[in-house]
Order: sequence, then C-alpha cells, then structure tokens
Amino acid sequence: MRLFKYRTVGVKQLVAALIMMSGGAGAFAAEPAFLNTVQMEVVRQQLHDNTAAPQTSDAYRHLLAAADSALNKPNLSVTDKGMTPPSGSKHDYLSLSAYWWPDDSKPDGLPWIRKDGHVNPASKNDQSDGVRLADFTARVQNLTLAWYFSGEQKYADKAASLLRAWFITPETRMNPNLNFAQGVPGISPGRNAGVLDGRYFSTRIVDSLMLLRGNPAWSDNDEQQLRAWMSEYLQWLQGSKIARKEGRTENNHGNWYVTQVSGIAWYLGDKAVIRDMATLMKSKLDVQLKPDGTQPAELARTRSFHYSYFNLQAISMMAVLAQKNGIDLWHYKTPQGGSLLTSLDFMARFTDPTVAWPYKSIDQIRVRPLPLLSWADNSTGQPRYQQKIRSATFTVPPADKSKKMAGGYHEDVTRGAVMEAERETWLISLPSFATGYVAPQQQESGK
Repeated sequence: MRLFKYRTVGVKQLVAALIMMSGGAGAFAAEPAFLNTVQMEVVRQQLHDNTAAPQTSDAYRHLLAAADSALNKPNLSVTDKGMTPPSGSKHDYLSLSAYWWPDDSKPDGLPWIRKDGHVNPASKNDQSDGVRLADFTARVQNLTLAWYFSGEQKYADKAASLLRAWFITPETRMNPNLNFAQGVPGISPGRNAGVLDGRYFSTRIVDSLMLLRGNPAWSDNDEQQLRAWMSEYLQWLQGSKIARKEGRTENNHGNWYVTQVSGIAWYLGDKAVIRDMATLMKSKLDVQLKPDGTQPAELARTRSFHYSYFNLQAISMMAVLAQKNGIDLWHYKTPQGGSLLTSLDFMARFTDPTVAWPYKSIDQIRVRPLPLLSWADNSTGQPRYQQKIRSATFTVPPADKSKKMAGGYHEDVTRGAVMEAERETWLISLPSFATGYVAPQQQESGK
C-alpha cells in the first residue's frame, strides 16, 4: 500500500476553507457536483489506517496504477488530431459517430449508413478527438483522485498540466463548442448526438476542478480562465441549434444533456439553471420510465443492457446533484407510476450474472449498474441494494492488446468498465454499510 503524505483535515474545516476561497457561499459551489466528500474523507482515513474493505483496497491499487501510467504520458489537445474540422481550425473539437459506416454499395461509400451497436474503428483512432477526449478526462480524474487519496502532489501537478493544455494554453486549447461532434460523412459534419461527447466535462472535469481548488498546482488565474471557458461552453449548450435539439430528445441523450448542463451550472454557481434542468428531467422521466421499471427507448437498442444502464446513470447523477439543491428525483413518481428507484430495482436483479437478461443485447457488463445502486442507498439513507452490492464480484480481465481499437489507441473497453465500476462503488461512493456513514434523509421540497 502506498504511503500517505496528507494531513487529515476535518470535513467542516475543508468546506469552510473552500467557501472562504470562493468569496462566500453564493459565489460558486464549495463542493463537487457528483462526489460525496464526506464519505470520501472516511474512505481516505480507512486507507490510511489500513482498515479499508478489500474491495476498496483493490480499487485504490487500480487507481494508483492508472494515475502512475498517466504521469509519463504527454498532455493531450484537440490540436493533436489528423483531421481538420470544416471551420479550418483544429482548436474545434471533431469526432465521428461510432455506429456509422461507409456504404459498400456506393463507389465513394457516401453517405455513411447506420449499424447500431457496431463500432466503426475509424471513429476510435487519433485522427479525430472522440477517444482523445475520453482519455484526457479519465486521466485528469484518475490523477486528481490519486492525489486526493494519497496526498502525493505529483498527481495534482500532472492533472493541472493536462487541464491547462486542453482548456487554457493558446496553442493547444479547445474552442468551447461541439459543432463538429459525431459527424457522419455525407450527412452532416456535426450532429446533436455529438453533445453527448461533452458529458465528461460536467462529470469528470467539474468534480476534479472542485477537488483541486486551493492546490498549489492550480492557481487563481487558472481557475478564472477555466471558469471563463465553462461559461462560454454553457452558453453554447443553451444557445446552439444542435445542443437545443439534443435537449429535446427523450432517451439517454436528452438525460445526459440535462446532467451535463446541470453539472457545469453547479460549477458556475447558477442554481436557477439546475432547477430548470430538474424540471426538464421530470418531463423526460414521464415518458421514459415504465411502472415495471423498463425503459422502452433503451430496450429497443442492439446494446439494450448497456443503454438501460447508461440512461439510468445520467438520471442517477442528476438525482445526486438535484438533492444538493433541495430537489428529490430519487422518489419522483411519473403519472403512470414509474420512478428512478423502480427502474434501478429492475436493473439490480441483472447485476447477478446468473440471471439471464431477457432482451437482445450485443454486450452485457453486469457490474456497471452497481455504482448507481450505491448512490441510491447513500442518497436515500436506505440499505435497499446492500445485498446486491455486497455479493458483487469485480473481476478485472487482464490487459489484452488484441482487443484494442484501431491504431492501438484505446484500452480494452470491458477492462476499463469493470475497473471504473469497482472504483465508483468501493472507493468514491463507498456503500454506507461499509463506512458507518448515513446520509441525511432526502429533503421534502421538489418531490
């Protein structure tokens, strides 16, 4: 186990310090959007005292390995891609839609055609930015969490360097838009579906920024410039034609739009936007969640297990953030009797690999919904899913180079997904039964 170099600070003192740094509670949020720092402090102390659960120790070991790997890699930038966006500037983000392929019946392959669930390797190489954005945000998150739990400054230094390269440095910064995200050759250089690519800015990046606040590696000037970038990006999310179209969709895309906008609004201190997004989310749940817990729009996909989980991930993260704003989405009931908890009940049974998933699905990584179950228990203060979480096994497959995507650029997806689920369940959202921490009951307002 890695030696710890941090000095334990009480949570109340930490929050007070952050508020003072922000110039008052109303200036901007003093805690992460989606993380629970009270629980994380308990976990950090358990790791320090060597009293952590074996699953937590395993997750911490995997986190440090990922962070150590990131230390020796160069910074990433949208300007690294081989393709040039239609704007003529490589500072504009560009990605290709994963499920679209050249039409073999056409001499030039145009327009591309959709093959749902089947990933075109051309969308996953370093010629565009899709995988690069995922890798960048994952590295920042891994490094920031490694610093938080270990106290080793080298991790924060590298995370800050990555952030400056992507968002701030003039030669390498990304322009705050997704105009050319998930383009399809022969159809459109950018589509509303591409707004989904930016979800990591709201989740991984916002919470990393909140944790890094006050660290020597992240200056006040860095913070001001990043806030300016996020302000422009939020304006784009709220004002651009393709982003507004994405916000109207009634499946996982629309829910991730809500969660993405809300996370950035939390970082910028705009609670009114979060309230508006919570209302929008309720309207989406009314048509998406059935009383039996199913999600028809996601079950219609060739990867029905993945998208059923993926949609609930967006809703659950929004529920976590909404609760911090006095709004209860965990217990919200649709007019037909559906709810987030009922849909989580439905998914929970299938975290057991011996229970057959009764729908068509190309892939099934059964541990993926487990962090959502932990968030629900922690947020509601009820041990609803305790047994499912206790009995789950996170078997991380060995690294397999044969499973890498085109150009060897992307890690084996299954391995990464299992480690992420393990970390989110047992390290950063540790179940209350494993920490002794019990969350306050949901506030009544907004039910």
